[in-house]
Amino acid sequence: MVGYQQNDTMTPHQKLIAGCISGVTTRFITQPLDVVKIRTQLQKKQSHAYSDKWFSTTRKIFAEEGITAFWHGHNLGQIHSILSVSSQFYVYELSTKFVSNASIDDKFKPFMMFCCGSFAGGCSAALVIPLEVVRVRQMIVKEQYRGFFNGAKKVYKSGGIFAFYEGLSASLLQSFANPQMGPAVGISFSVFRMVQQGILHYLSDCSAGDCKHAPGNVHRPEYLVVASTLAGSVSGFVSKSLTYPFDLAKRRLQIATHKQDAQYKTPSTSKDLLKCKKLTHCLVETYKSEGFTGLYRGWKVTIYKAQLTSVVAFTTYELICYAIREFDAA
Repeated sequence: MVGYQQNDTMTPHQKLIAGCISGVTTRFITQPLDVVKIRTQLQKKQSHAYSDKWFSTTRKIFAEEGITAFWHGHNLGQIHSILSVSSQFYVYELSTKFVSNASIDDKFKPFMMFCCGSFAGGCSAALVIPLEVVRVRQMIVKEQYRGFFNGAKKVYKSGGIFAFYEGLSASLLQSFANPQMGPAVGISFSVFRMVQQGILHYLSDCSAGDCKHAPGNVHRPEYLVVASTLAGSVSGFVSKSLTYPFDLAKRRLQIATHKQDAQYKTPSTSKDLLKCKKLTHCLVETYKSEGFTGLYRGWKVTIYKAQLTSVVAFTTYELICYAIREFDAA
């Protein structure tokens, strides 16, 4: 299961490999929803190009730019996913191992596990934010930011070195402590772990000797799939819903220095974009102009993407870990 287990035979490096595979698989499957989500989050409400229905935005992207538009920024996204997902799992495994072996009262351990998830998310956010800024801009105007080095050059030209860290404050607030919204990764890992363990508790395991298994593989793979899928869906919904306003603000901060270039064709869904320069100002102005619902612009497609991401990431990770343990034991 996700997190440190005392009887687990896997090394941290093997779990890092499992995280990388999980990240690549997750990115490829969820990339189209990510493109639609970001275009929806950045459009002005009064713009004629904007539609409140995410499906209409999807059709417009397909009609104007073709099917490949849904994978704009995908190559960079794969690098982003490898670094993001693998670092989250890797840091989470190491930190939960430390907590499990520390002399901490059992009643405080659930909170410490939550902090481990927050710490993992914060490390990941700081690591991948420069890639994320370039990738987001590729998804709105691919031609202008085509290729990693050209895209990085354009970002640097627009706002200097600090342009690569636009939206970092919102990313960290999603990952670290915030009394109102809660840390996204901490919530995600905590909810997943709780729901998965609850489901597996009601399913028979291999500990009674009724099936052969490698050390660390306590449950049958089919039970892991069911439990991980349901737990991943719940964790994605809960974590993203609680932290969504920060996600919205982060995207608008990440295009703060973006300038439309006349020599590149800009799709209608990438025009009249909402930009922000400060996190608090972004949240306050959004609330003043659009009300509370404005803070959840694009929430529906984001929830679809968050649930799919959690399901694929956690389930793939669990199955890869299961396969590695079985291979080592063979």
